[in-house]
Amino acid sequence: MRVFVIHRSHQLRKAKSVISVISKSNRLGLKPRYLKCATEIDWKRLAEQEIFLSEAVIVFSQKDCSESENARWEIDKAKSMGKAVVYIEDSSENVSALEALTEIRDFNSEFESCFNEVSPDSNLNFELYKIMVETSEELIRRRQITNGFFITLIGGIVSVSGYLTKEGIVATSSVWLLFFPTLVGILLCRSWRNLIENYGKLNRGKFRVIHKIESQFDAKIFSAEWIALGKGARPEKYRSFTETEKRVPLLFEILLGLLFLVIAWRTDWQEFFDLLTSLISIQLCG
Repeated sequence: MRVFVIHRSHQLRKAKSVISVISKSNRLGLKPRYLKCATEIDWKRLAEQEIFLSEAVIVFSQKDCSESENARWEIDKAKSMGKAVVYIEDSSENVSALEALTEIRDFNSEFESCFNEVSPDSNLNFELYKIMVETSEELIRRRQITNGFFITLIGGIVSVSGYLTKEGIVATSSVWLLFFPTLVGILLCRSWRNLIENYGKLNRGKFRVIHKIESQFDAKIFSAEWIALGKGARPEKYRSFTETEKRVPLLFEILLGLLFLVIAWRTDWQEFFDLLTSLISIQLCG
């Protein structure tokens, strides 16, 4: 979560230390942005830009900042932009600040506000519930299709590369040509893992909505199922599909990495560089 930190210049090091500890110890994932000096040319434009790009603004040491005209200007600017302003002190446990940052990170208020207009007695709840369940199932089908696509494509790269090498179709002097499909395969594995992770996040978001709508019903079947599975906290009861699926592209990536090393070992580098030099010379002459 990107945050802009308002502080006094002489407290920059202390602010970095305190906010880093708060972020790591509470797993907030803060990405703080600091202006080193508020007296530099065009600092107001830089501060305004950072405030605009940040999800929240942290004021380090409210008392000290209140004594600075520049800090007061930054605070007023943040409020005028509608940014949440959180106060953190050096000599405090900052309980309220942690709650506020957690709230901002998880978008809890905005999430809850999406359900304010829905009547508990409306049939609309059940229709929305059905839509969310159906889209969740559709997401699983898309996920399976994506996995099948990458397995076929990357498996094909591995198979063809191995076949060309085994049958001697690619000679020792030109084995470096296999660098390119192997590298493409490694990049595809990275993309695949990223897609799996995003599918998992999207599905978690859908089930958060499903559980919220389900709270209006007498029977909460998906919530009950999640509880029966230990809420994901007990591996012996349930392991995340996302974490399991991510191992497949990782294994492919390791396999391609080993293939990459074999190709590098078998490549006649002197001949490769001679060919490269010849190609460059031809290009320059042309």
